[in-house]
Amino acid sequence: MDDDRYHSLESVISDPLFPCIDHRLRCGFHVDSDDIADYEFLLYAADWLQGFYAGYQCRLIQAPEGYWYLRSEGELLGHRRLSLAEMLVGQVLALMHMDPVWLSQTGWIPRTKVLETLEHLLGRERLAAQLAPRSRAREHHADDRRIREAVDKALNGLEALGFVRQRRDTAELLPRRPLMRFVAAVRGSADPREALERLVLEGEVEFGDPARDASEAPDDPAVAVLPDDGEDPDER
Repeated sequence: MDDDRYHSLESVISDPLFPCIDHRLRCGFHVDSDDIADYEFLLYAADWLQGFYAGYQCRLIQAPEGYWYLRSEGELLGHRRLSLAEMLVGQVLALMHMDPVWLSQTGWIPRTKVLETLEHLLGRERLAAQLAPRSRAREHHADDRRIREAVDKALNGLEALGFVRQRRDTAELLPRRPLMRFVAAVRGSADPREALERLVLEGEVEFGDPARDASEAPDDPAVAVLPDDGEDPDER
């Protein structure tokens, strides 16, 4: 980057923006290009920060869709695991984000539409089994409540990581560019949206990190490692 805004790592760390951005990146947050000041900070500071984060066994990634995130490649900061509900809701939101119907509108999606799409794709019984598991016989009203609670919790978790924004007064949410990480498993497909929908329909949630040995994948089926973007020429 041809810019003399930062001339050393010390000048980067001295920027008032650094502490908050650093903390958020370490917590798994994705900085969207809509976050103009934070995104530009990373754009101009990336060369210095690469060496800084390498000391933590991490790599700062600039995704081609227009967002930054920190990829942990060692054990110092660990690996952020998503719940099964977060992974499933994230995949469905990625599908909706690529749907021309939503792109042609304001982009804000009613939360009820997320629930409707989940039920449409998976069927109510399967959705209940995944998001509201019970050891006893299914109870319709209790299942509905537990599904809503699981989706609400998943959306809050995805919001904390920068995948969506929520307007709680209108019960709407705005998908953000980082949701494209959920498309990583099917990025090379002729029709990524169709391929991702097939993964959801077949229940093939991406467990395990392609960058790590399969033997290190989590044992708990209720958690998933967010799919890797793979190597891109635009990554820094």
